[in-house]
Amino acid sequence: MLRILCAAPLLLGLHAGSGVRDMLEPLLNRLEKRVAARQIPPAHTAVGRQRLADVPRAGGATFDHAAWDRCLKAHVRPGGTAGAIAGVHLVDYAGLAADPDFDAYLAQLAAADVPALGARERLALYINAYNALCCAHVVRHVRDATADAPPLRSILELKSPGEVVWDRYAGTVGGERLSLNQVEHDKLRRAWAEPAVHACIVCASASCPDLRAEAFVAPRLEEQMSAQLAAWLAHPAKGAIAEGPGRVRLSRILLWFEDDWGGAAGVRAFLLGQPLADGVAAALSAPRPAVRFFEYDWRLNGA
Repeated sequence: MLRILCAAPLLLGLHAGSGVRDMLEPLLNRLEKRVAARQIPPAHTAVGRQRLADVPRAGGATFDHAAWDRCLKAHVRPGGTAGAIAGVHLVDYAGLAADPDFDAYLAQLAAADVPALGARERLALYINAYNALCCAHVVRHVRDATADAPPLRSILELKSPGEVVWDRYAGTVGGERLSLNQVEHDKLRRAWAEPAVHACIVCASASCPDLRAEAFVAPRLEEQMSAQLAAWLAHPAKGAIAEGPGRVRLSRILLWFEDDWGGAAGVRAFLLGQPLADGVAAALSAPRPAVRFFEYDWRLNGA
């Protein structure tokens, strides 16, 4: 994830009139995108990226995600509210911190024989690992907090001097010590030409795609990833909505990681191939659609 703040919402909050806001927002979004591009390692230039459709369904060792699946089913609560966003999958981090299955799964990840896994198994492993290790950051805070400590408001608070949370050691996978950025960029984005991954990894925040209440598993990856993508895009406060003829508002993830879809035109083409809420496809199909982005709410998705 990013070190930047969202430039457009920040600067446009200075009581600008709607006409001024409408004129300035695209310019500020482009500036924000350029800042993001300097922080996000490019994925489209990586050699040997795989497509899920091209890898065989069988082959290689498998990995058992049952412990993580039990954790998700027990501690993810759909239909909650985080910040100003309703309809969020909230996570009971205190319950997760007390669940022996969570520590057992982290130990499994650490001992995984990653080179022996089939390609689909590796993709499922690193998606689950990102989500579990992100939760682990919050769980460590829950376990270490004193009784009078204020509640954690955002994962962004879990920084250390000179180091943002995304670059901190998050956990071990296959004997390799990793940060969340290393999982996201090296193990997922630069290894797979599958931008739908962005709908599957969750940074513990209200505006993220919702944490799926089951583990990703290799035999069902296409089904699960498609369902995640559809649910994310359908969310009216953090996915994709029409705001009038030729006007749409999209998740800021689609701005920051625009290059993973081949630029703005690639994002547009990709979205037009997905099931979308009423009016979104028509608005995107306009000759020059006005594309805006939701403000990103970094408040914790905690129950």
